[in-house]
Amino acid sequence: MICVVILAFIFITPRAAFNDRPDFMRIPAGPAIRQTRDDNGRPVWIVKVRTEQDAVNRLKASLGGHVTISRTEPVYDATGTLVAYSICIER
Repeated sequence: MICVVILAFIFITPRAAFNDRPDFMRIPAGPAIRQTRDDNGRPVWIVKVRTEQDAVNRLKASLGGHVTISRTEPVYDATGTLVAYSICIER
């Protein structure tokens, strides 16, 4: 009986119930570049473009001055489609 309950939970629960991405990995329908913070409080920039190099170039042009990229990560939507890049910088 417990197996039936577990299987029902797995197959009936909608995917949205498991949307537990950290805030810096969520992509709202807003500006193309936005700043947020990661779990450690460091600033993270979310840039909506299709390639990593375009994301880096767009962020550098937006911020102006000299910035050093410490990490970039692709951000995917619920269907697995690339929607943006998460970029950590050092100033």
